[in-house]
Amino acid sequence: MAGACPYGDLFEHIDRGNVECLNESPERPVSNIFPTSDSGSTGNCLESDTDEELLLNIPFRQNVKVYSLEFTAPNDGRKPNGIKVFINQSNLAFEDCESLPALQDIELDWSPAGDVQKAVVLTRFVKFQSVNTIHLYVKSNTEDSPTTC
Repeated sequence: MAGACPYGDLFEHIDRGNVECLNESPERPVSNIFPTSDSGSTGNCLESDTDEELLLNIPFRQNVKVYSLEFTAPNDGRKPNGIKVFINQSNLAFEDCESLPALQDIELDWSPAGDVQKAVVLTRFVKFQSVNTIHLYVKSNTEDSPTTC
């Protein structure tokens, strides 16, 4: 999640058993975003099921500071584009994400990285100092593809 930051990676602090994703494809669930070995590579991508929207709720085992967010996606029109970031909400649903103001609104700028594309976004660090849960609402993808990966 924060591979390009000077403070280290936060994967070890994620409460993986309680990560949730709304509108995930059963064939490509949220568990795919976690590294599968010491290499740090993930098994596959997380993909939406019925449309381009995804809502990830990622809890941490302790409060953390989030300096940046790193995204990896395939080289096609399924990569996320517009993302709203929220923190420390309970029971966030799609309707909430559409109506509530985000802590940070992101339009991703993708760069080639081998077989995939990567995007790194710096957070408004002073607003991400005591994060116990981060919520990522993917509202669109780059080419209006039916799903987002």
